[in-house]
Amino acid sequence: MPEKTFFSIELWQLVGFLLSFLGVCWGFGKMLLSQFQAQLSDRHKQQERLSNKVEILENQLAEFNATLPLNYVLREDYIRNQVILEAKMDNVIEKLTEIYKMESTRK
Repeated sequence: MPEKTFFSIELWQLVGFLLSFLGVCWGFGKMLLSQFQAQLSDRHKQQERLSNKVEILENQLAEFNATLPLNYVLREDYIRNQVILEAKMDNVIEKLTEIYKMESTRK
């Protein structure tokens, strides 16, 4: 007949095992929480850096938009100015041809 082995654990040992298990769980939980907080603070710093960069880009875009009319001409404005210049040149050519005709008839 085989012998049966029984574990006998006293109450104070059971309470000690339970407290140590809870202590280990609490330690792991605290470690996970600290890692979560560190990641959260890193994300917050990253978000602040990105918002600063976005603000800088917005300021640069506003400056660019303010100086844009000073440096560049719209297509419509360019065409309008070209039409005016060509009309003036046509007027000068007409007057020169009239002067040439008058001079050629004098001779």
